[in-house]
Amino acid sequence: MPDETRRGLTDSHAHLSYVIERNGEAFLGEIAAAYSGGSGIIVDPGVEHDDFPKRKAAFGGLPFVRLTAGIWPDAESMKAVTERIAVLEGYARDEACVAIGECGLDYHWMNGTEAEQEALFRAQAELAVRYDKPLIVHSREARDDTLAIVSDFAPRIPVIIHCFGYDEDAARAFLSLGCWISFAGNMTYKRSDGLRAACAVVPEDRLLLETDAPYMCPEPRRGKDSSPLDIERTYTLAATLRGTSVERLGELVRRNAGSVFEKGRSS
Repeated sequence: MPDETRRGLTDSHAHLSYVIERNGEAFLGEIAAAYSGGSGIIVDPGVEHDDFPKRKAAFGGLPFVRLTAGIWPDAESMKAVTERIAVLEGYARDEACVAIGECGLDYHWMNGTEAEQEALFRAQAELAVRYDKPLIVHSREARDDTLAIVSDFAPRIPVIIHCFGYDEDAARAFLSLGCWISFAGNMTYKRSDGLRAACAVVPEDRLLLETDAPYMCPEPRRGKDSSPLDIERTYTLAATLRGTSVERLGELVRRNAGSVFEKGRSS
């Protein structure tokens, strides 16, 4: 696989709106050039209850983009769960919406109490079940509570633990529930031994890779803005950890992303 083709590797979680805000409208053309003609896709997740229409207008016409709708655990949404879920439900019905999320628990920022975060998370998980959509989960410093909530839903819908931030034991626990696990550029960081160990043990059919762009830029550009054009460095490390090639890993992750995000999708 030549270097220019590797730039079109599947990115299972990238915030394209933020990437374009930071790099300018012309940068979308660079991304499109990298992904055009290839099989790789970019999953663009929702984070606000009403951001889906704008993102659909901006990126919905790109054949390599898949859109989701979700609410990140922010303080305002926790105060208006019923109202905001009602808005989100309208977007969940849209055939262009391939998943619900990202949503979940963030005990680092703690924008709401544990109970408030759980209410917002569960409401979105129930929406995903109602419309038979995958669920994209954000979990930071909330391993046990996330496991407890996910265990109620993973038997019924695909659940993706995005930007996985725990260790090998946690990975095995999520896998035992049937989850997919997605690793980001922070896996390349010096003190991320736990992430690297986790990546090495995830079964082939449960592995995803992402940038979480514009965040988590992989080494050697840690701290800089990232984009889907940076994902090859994460693939290179993951391939080394798993004893395979970037070429084979690219095919594997694309197949997994297709099985999760494209079930029943109109062509």
